[in-house]
This record gives sequence, C-alpha cells and structure tokens, in this order.
Amino acid sequence: MKTNPNIFFVLIVLLWTLTACQTQQKTSPNILWISCEDITTMLGTYGDPNANTPHLDKFSRKAVKFTNAFATAPVCSPSRSCLITGVYATTMGTQHLRSSTKIPKSIQPFPKYLKEAGYFVTNNHKEDYNFTDGSIWDDSSTNAHWRSRNNNQPFFSVFNFGITHQSGIFGNDSLYAARIQKYLPNIEVTHPDALTLPPYYPDTPEIRKLWARYYTNTSIVDYQFSQVLKELEEDGLDENTIVFFFSDHGTGMPRSKRALYDSGLKIPLLIHVPSKWQNEFSMIQGTANERMVSFVDFAPTMLAIAEMDIPDYLQGTPFISRDSLTDKPFVFGASDRVDEAYEMSRTIRTKKYRYVRNLMPHLPLLQPNFYTDKSEIMQELRKVPKASLNKEQLTMFAPFRMPEELYDVETDPYEVHNLASNPSYSDILIEMRNQLEETILRTHDSGLMPEPEMIRLSNKGTPYDLAHDVEKFPIQEILAACNLMLDNQLSTDELLKNLRHPNGFVRYWTLMVIQNKDVSDKQIDSELIKLLDDEFPTVRMEAEKMLVKKQLRQSTDVIESYLLGDNHTALYAARTYQSIARLSGKTPELIRKIYNDMSYENENGGIDKKNFYRLYTYWALKETFEIKLSQDDFKLN
Repeated sequence: MKTNPNIFFVLIVLLWTLTACQTQQKTSPNILWISCEDITTMLGTYGDPNANTPHLDKFSRKAVKFTNAFATAPVCSPSRSCLITGVYATTMGTQHLRSSTKIPKSIQPFPKYLKEAGYFVTNNHKEDYNFTDGSIWDDSSTNAHWRSRNNNQPFFSVFNFGITHQSGIFGNDSLYAARIQKYLPNIEVTHPDALTLPPYYPDTPEIRKLWARYYTNTSIVDYQFSQVLKELEEDGLDENTIVFFFSDHGTGMPRSKRALYDSGLKIPLLIHVPSKWQNEFSMIQGTANERMVSFVDFAPTMLAIAEMDIPDYLQGTPFISRDSLTDKPFVFGASDRVDEAYEMSRTIRTKKYRYVRNLMPHLPLLQPNFYTDKSEIMQELRKVPKASLNKEQLTMFAPFRMPEELYDVETDPYEVHNLASNPSYSDILIEMRNQLEETILRTHDSGLMPEPEMIRLSNKGTPYDLAHDVEKFPIQEILAACNLMLDNQLSTDELLKNLRHPNGFVRYWTLMVIQNKDVSDKQIDSELIKLLDDEFPTVRMEAEKMLVKKQLRQSTDVIESYLLGDNHTALYAARTYQSIARLSGKTPELIRKIYNDMSYENENGGIDKKNFYRLYTYWALKETFEIKLSQDDFKLN
C-alpha cells in the first residue's frame, strides 16, 4: 500500500509544531513579578509576630523563601534603577532620589532583551528609575496586563502595589479609615495593643497606632497579591509561570527608609517555580534558601531563566539558573540624597555581619526632611522626652554618627550595638572595610562626586563616563582623602596638601573630614578663605558654611549666589544655608525674596511638582523659615 505523500507531510508538520511548542513551554516560562513598596520581612512566613498575611504564607509553602535578600538602596528610585538594569545606581550616577540622569546606550534595561527574544513585557505601573526610556515596555500603565499579549506568547509582567508606601499611614484617623475602607471585608485590621515594637522605638499609644496601620496595609498587599494569583489561575497559566513576590526596599518608617540597616534594605523574596521546572532550576517548593541575593542579581537571573546571553557589563550573578550557582560572600548597599537631604553612606552585608561606612558622619541619621517631618510618626517622635529614652532608642536621635558601624546581625538583629570600636572585632572590621573599599573602586562609585559637580562635569556625556575618567575622577586619591576621617591623629600638613589638591573632589572630601573631626587650626581657616574662590561650587559653599560656623564670616553671599543658579546647585545652596540659618544673623534679603517668591509660586500652583530639584529647594527653604526645628533635636551640621 502506498503512503499518501500529503498525509506524510502533514504529520511531519504536526510533529514539528508539537515539538516546538513543548520546547517553548520548557525553555520560555512566563515570569510574573508582584511587588510592593516599603516593607521588610513583615510576613508570617518570616516569623514576624505582628504579621497577618495568610495568602503570602500559603504561597510560601509552594515557593522558595529567600532569607538573605536585599535592595541596593533604602529608598525607591535608586533601587529600581539597579533592579531594571542590573547595574548599581552608584555606577550609573542614578543614586539620588528623583534625579533624571543620562545613562550610556550600552546599558539597557533587561526587559528590552526579553522583548527582543519574543516576550511580551508589561509594567503595572510604577517606573521611577531616575532615567527615562520610553522603549522598555510593550505597555507601562495602570491597564498593563499579560492578557494583552498574542496567543501563546511568553510574557514578563510586573504588578506593583503602593499601599505600603510610607505615605500609606499618613493622615488623621478619618483619612486613614477612608483609605482602607474597601479592603476591610477581606483583611484583618491590626490592633495596636497586640504589636511588638522594634526596640529602638519609643512605646507610646500614637506610635503603636501608626505601626498598626503599617501592618494593616501589609495585610492589604497580601490580599492584592492573592487577586493577581487568582487571575493567573483563571487564565490557566499558573503551571507555566514563575512567580516572584518582593518589595522595593525596607519599611518606610524612620530608621528604616533612608537607613543602611536590615530595616531599610532587607526584603521578602518568595519565588514559585512550577513543578515542570523545579528540578531544572534546582528550586524545590516549600524550602528556604540562605543565598545572599541583591537587586543587582535580578536582571541576570531573568535572562538566565529565558536562556539568554548575559551581557558582560551586568554587575550581578543569577540566583536561578540551569547552570551551577555559587553564593556571593556579601551584598552592597548605598544611601545618597533623598529629597533635599544629602547623604553618602555605603554598606556591605554578609550572613553574619553588617559594616556601614558613613562618609558624612557629621550629619545625623534623622536629618530634617520636609516630606517625612510632616508625618504623624515624626511629629510623635519629636514629642517623646529624650530623658525617657533608653540606649537603643537614643540611637535614632544622635546628632551625628560614627564614621564606621559594625553589627553582628545574628546576635543583634536590630543593629543597635555598634561593634566598630570593640577590639575583639578589629580583624572583622578591617576585612569588611577593605571589601567595601574594593567594591567602591571596582564599581567606580559616582557617589564620591557631589551631585551638582557630577551633573555639571558630565554635561556633555554621562556620569558613568565621568566616573571612568581617571584624570577627572581619580577615585583612589578621592577615597584616600575620605579615609583621613578614620585617622585618630590628623596631620595639618596633609589636610593642607589636600585642600590645595588640583582635583576638586579631593578638596571637597577633605572639607568633609575637617567638619567631621571639628578641626580647629588657623592655617586651615586661612585656606578656607581661599577656597571661597574655588572652581567647584560645592567646595565654595562648604568653605563659607564652615567659616560662618567658626564665626569667622558673617556673609553668606557665596551661597546666595548659587541659589540663583541651576536647579541642582540651587538645591545644594538651600540645604547649605539651612544648616547655618541660625548662625548667620539676619536672613539676607535675597534669600527671603527667593523663598517668598517660591511660596507664592507654590500656593498658586506654579511650582512644577515634577521639577523635583526646584520642589526640594522650596522644601529646604520652607523648613528653614517655618518649621524651625529645635537646635537640640535633629541637628544639621
């Protein structure tokens, strides 16, 4: 009997199609990110006694629970910048909150690679990367959903829930009740009296109420998470989709958000890999994984899941892969400007220890910050008599910090007992200091550039390019200047040499050292006067500030002149003036006029709320003139 060649051909095509579909299902799993804002491991599955998160706890039983997962910054936009690119924000110059930075064309957000490989990529809906790129997503909006893709097209979809953002607990009782009203049939409200507070928090009824709101909001996220999973199951996609749940950084409470502790950096990370891929990825459901994981590792992990090449410029390593994995010894984190508050701290975290390097230790942990200071939690913290606080609680309110901090997180999980000066830990301190410095050098940390100078000097290129220019940014010499802060006996000759250094960044950080060490020397004072004509605006302003504080100068005309300059420098000028406003005598007419004009502009809707530098300049001046924080609380040096 002869075989019909047409039937034979059809069978071959069918066989090839089935094989192709099976291969695609096996090698191209869908990927779903469900994320939320501003929570640390505040879930029942992580053992938090305050948590009421039944859906996430149930999900964790069929997921892998990562117990050492961390954001790279304790605030949203720098963390998201790293998350979407796989490159540290400090390498790209995107580390300052709500900045708008140019990044090299060679660095591409990883969803673009997935899109090129045939994935349908959607984001619902927050971006906030500190750079702008309209070509990342197929859809980035409140309506973005995998359901808009073509039939059988693999997808990467992101859903982000914002109810746990720090602002989610703002407002009086009526406002808060209205905010959560629609969720009440599906959640259990946390009772203030049932809470266990962090040991560094004063225990007052108002503070308990606000922490209870936070845990209630986390329960809302738990419910919202369950609804996205329900849609996935309704679409019959749950067995073809790898599901991630995580947050963008730690909690939004004081001593968490903006702070380089576990409370600000440690995140929940739950990942469910369907049974068909569990052995392939060595991800067995219901297990805990102690691997050190950072946001810098997410981009290469997504590409590894999709079996795509991983670009050499990515700074992380996959934590899910078909290939063998090696654990990293530590993760890196950075804190820089948030709103109008300038900062420069770096940290590394191993499984046992956290090391923090504060490069502006003359500034307090809780700096004046208009947005946070208007919140009920900060208002309540200010009311608490300092005499009633214990040693752990006083760590929140110190007027300055130590240049180095070291914590044994196994025995001191709340990181309140600094071991940096304990001789028994000197070897660990030195080892971790060296590891951090190697990371700063290797990653070309652009945080060693004051933000206005970084923007000014990279005007024709990118901060990334500037940070790789050894002549303009001699990072080893700059770091050496910073390290003078660690010397117990400073040499006046060395300080003078650095103040006369040809590189402005070296001069700037030497000024930071002098401020931290409160150096009093006539030769240094004479050099400060000369620096009033420096080519770096930030050096000029810092020199004037220091002279005013030493009562060697009354005029603030240098700072005033920069308030009229570009937005970035004006913000630095406003913040610098804020730190000496009480010492400089009568408010200069120019500064008062600038503030009055900005107040009028704001009250009449004229300040563009997306022009963040101008908005933050206004906030700095408003807090200077109106809030008048007491000199005993929240000193700003």
